[in-house]
Order: sequence, then structure tokens, then C-alpha cells
Amino acid sequence: MRHWNGRPEPPAQFDVNRLRMIGEWGEASRYIGGRWEEVGLEQLRAGGSSGASDRAPLALLPVCTDPELSALLAATGSKNPDVVLIFGEEGNGANESLVLQPADLKWSLDVASYRQISASVLDTLLEQVPRLSAELRARLPTELAETHWSTRDGYFFCPNSYANQRFIASTENKKQEYPLGPTDVRFASVDPFDFFEPLPGWKTGRELARIDGSTRGLNQLDTADRYYHLGAGVAGALLALEGSIFDEPVEVEPEKEIERFRGYLKTINPPTTAVVIDRLGVQMRHRRDLIRRLRDLTRVTFTFREFADQLVKAGLAQEGEGEAVLRRRFGETYRSLLDAEEEKIVQAGRAMHAKGATDGQAIEALVQQQDTFARHLRLQARQAIQVLLESQAASTVSVETAADPR
Repeated sequence: MRHWNGRPEPPAQFDVNRLRMIGEWGEASRYIGGRWEEVGLEQLRAGGSSGASDRAPLALLPVCTDPELSALLAATGSKNPDVVLIFGEEGNGANESLVLQPADLKWSLDVASYRQISASVLDTLLEQVPRLSAELRARLPTELAETHWSTRDGYFFCPNSYANQRFIASTENKKQEYPLGPTDVRFASVDPFDFFEPLPGWKTGRELARIDGSTRGLNQLDTADRYYHLGAGVAGALLALEGSIFDEPVEVEPEKEIERFRGYLKTINPPTTAVVIDRLGVQMRHRRDLIRRLRDLTRVTFTFREFADQLVKAGLAQEGEGEAVLRRRFGETYRSLLDAEEEKIVQAGRAMHAKGATDGQAIEALVQQQDTFARHLRLQARQAIQVLLESQAASTVSVETAADPR
């Protein structure tokens, strides 16, 4: 974005959405989320940091670190918490009853949904996913493993930043179906340097802050967060632009990122953060458009609706079933079909690039073969549906045999 005078907008004027968009050039949200799971979980185990009255839980189930359990909970269609805490009922020294409380680790409250910390939602998950109860019981001391429990609304555990504090009183929060109140949030103290130091992009972020004369502000979490998003985005963009859209994704190496950034800075005049972001933004938008065209080679030519029609014709689904229901049942099969076809397309593009074609030239050549990819996808879909039909028939025979062993 540029001002009326043609100069790039300075980073200090970037709103949160633009910062996040830039950060995603280098997957900033993934790195921050993973780091907050690590740091936040340790603080929750110790009882949090929102006040001296906080108690350490008897046990804690980190749902977010168990992909299989997370998938089972997500399959119910309900929001699920990152963590379930187990406490003894207050005032009950013998722990004759227990309280389950959901907690969700949120770096930014503006993306929080109250359902993730709702007691009623947790009750539903306990009922629909028996493994959740089993995992919770397994973490209790033997003498408490069969103790009765009840659920209680939980809270979001987030850094004590100005942005998060401001969100609680914001109009945006008040317009939500379930606005967050002070009791729905526990704030944690976070040291910016300790938190961001291990993450790819932080070295570049610190260098950008130096260029802007903002180094002293990095001891404030909000300023550090801003420059981490900028640094992760710049580091990720520079690495991505060195290669092709057909290359396998690679991680930014912190020990190499600053050398790459300083080399790029020599090509910029004037060497300011605003100009760096402006130049990279143009290149990353072009790259994004090429990636979109690559993905459209499968997703546009063979939509989930078309796949659903094939399922109905095969008798695996009923006419009129909602798309959300069908996606829960057959979404994985559909994604597997697209992923397999996309991999073949990417390999073809990679071969063209190896022979000297630019990414744009390779995409144009692949677009000419779009009808061929579509026909192959439909053939693969019919074969996958046949496998599903055979599996269903085998299950029916097995059930009938069990019911009548003669």
C-alpha cells in the first residue's frame, strides 16, 4: 500500500490484518502458535500467572499435542479446547469430586471462540468421544481414577499484551455472539526475547527494528510481536523467492536468514523497512497468484459437489444430505484424491522448471493439460468409490455373519 505521494506506507501504520498477511509469507502464526503451546502449557501446569489464588491442577490433558485425539474431537463438528484441566472441588480437601475445566491457548484474543471453553461443549465431547474420558482418567492418581467429576466453563490463556487487554473492552468483542469477559481470560507474563529468540524470522525482525530505530521497543510484547511478524514474513519471502513454487517447502534457518536479508537490503534504495515490504509484497502477490492457479488445476476442475454427486449415484450418500455432513464422512477421501493428483502435477512442473522454464511458463503449459487432469481425477474418484462400496459390502457380510453364526 502506498500514500498519495507514492511512498510506501511505514510499518508503524500497518493494521493487524496486514501484519498477519505479511507474517504468513513465513508462517508466523504457525511458529507463534507452536511456541505458545510449549510456553503456555508449562505455565498452566504451574497454575498459570494471573494471580496468587490460582491453583496448580491435579492433572492436565494437553489435547493440542495429541493429533489423533484432536482429530477425533474435531470430527464431532464441535469446537474443542487445547487443554483440559482437572481440579479437586474447592472446599473439598478429600477430593471426593473433581472439576473439569477447558482451557485454550490463544496468542491473540480476537480469534477466540467462546465455544472452545464452554462446559456444555466439553460435556458433549466427553459423551461423543470416549477416548477423551479415558485419557483424563489415566492422568489421575490411582485413588482418584474413578472419582465423579463435573464440568465448569473454562478460560483462554493468553499473553498479557496491550492488544489482548484492549480487545476485551472493544466493540468487536461486544458484537460477538458470546462476548468475552474478564473471567473468561487469564493473562500470562511473557518475556519477548525469551519467547521469540528460538523462532525463525526473529533475527530479521530485530534487524528491521534496528533500521526503524525501534530496538528499544522490543522489550514491549506488542512491539516485539509486530517486528516478529515482519521479520518472519521477510525471511520467509526471501527464502521462497530463491526457489520455485514447485519446490518442496523448506524451513528458514535462523543462522542463515540474516545474511540473506542483508544481501537483499543492498539492492534496496532507500534501505528501509517500508521499501523492503513494498518490493517483496509485489513479488509475493505474483507468487501467490501462480500458486492459486496451480491449485485450481484440480480444485476447480473437480469440485467436492461433483464428487458428492458421484457418491449419491453410487448409493453411498442420500440425495439432499448437507455438504457439511458429507465432508465429515468423505472429506478425507476427496482430499486424498486431490493431493495425489496435485503431486503428479507438481512433479510435471518441477521437471519443466529443471529444464529452464520459469514458474509462469510451467503453469501456462500445465493449464493446457487441465482437461486431461480432470478426466484422470474423475477416473480415480470412481475407483475410490468402488473401494468404498466393497468395504461397505464386506462390513455388511461381517455383521450378518456375526448375527447368524450358522
